[in-house]
Amino acid sequence: MKNFIKSNYNIYPKKIYKKGNSYFFFSNNEKIFILKTFKDEKYLKKIIDLSNDIYKNNIYISTFLLNVEGKFYTKKDDYYIILLKYNDISCDEIILNDIKTNEIINDIQIDKYNLNNNFEKEIDSLEKEMTEYNKEFLIIQKSIDYFIGLSENGIQLLKMIKLKEENLCHNLNIEKYNKYEFNNPFNLIKTNKMYDYACYFKYKFYDKSIDYEELYKITINSNKEDLICFYACLLYQKEYFDCVKEILLDKKEEKELEKYINEVNNYKELLKYIKNILKHISEIQQIEWIDK
Repeated sequence: MKNFIKSNYNIYPKKIYKKGNSYFFFSNNEKIFILKTFKDEKYLKKIIDLSNDIYKNNIYISTFLLNVEGKFYTKKDDYYIILLKYNDISCDEIILNDIKTNEIINDIQIDKYNLNNNFEKEIDSLEKEMTEYNKEFLIIQKSIDYFIGLSENGIQLLKMIKLKEENLCHNLNIEKYNKYEFNNPFNLIKTNKMYDYACYFKYKFYDKSIDYEELYKITINSNKEDLICFYACLLYQKEYFDCVKEILLDKKEEKELEKYINEVNNYKELLKYIKNILKHISEIQQIEWIDK
């Protein structure tokens, strides 16, 4: 890979580092990530334009580097190699202000991510796939109905409101909830801003670092529709479903689900706490089982 980068980018990395699933190196004190993608050129052009537009708004998203041919991607075998310059020099951890900063971008040219439709499709797909198993994946079999039920409550809430899906957000796996993935333009979606806030607080919950003062400020500074969306996204169990999908693909062991299953009661208490703050929203108060 060093030789590939030298010949195609005129950049001479001394060492390529690996952290998790990410590869990067340093050049002129700048951190450069190496991406491998099978996306076609039309899609890549769209993401390149998107990242450039966002960067012009003083948001430090990672940006593409040109190769020696003046292109932002380089063909290698049957895929493309991309170099992304990491522009964020703040702390490595995602903070609430990062989401607030991204929230102001609402004129981006990217397809909308319809929360309701995508949530329903994911549940339908998993339910269909699980019918193929009988005695396999017993931990999933015993737990999935609860997480689907919780998520369907969220979908029901989303159907009660007219969603504004116009903000820059991020489609991140909870295990990749870090600044690099947050600034990676391939993880961007356009949807309701409260989706990002819900993902942030769910990450903080499972990280056992949730700040209840931050949480309270979000609940008192948002309108009714946004708060219903926020609560619906908290109810939707994306983290559990992401883990199930990787287990079914043999990428994880089934015991990985225990980190979500073991927190069921604590997470219910979190939902109860927020529901109590949002007493003025009748749609949320209709979910009575949370109080039991």
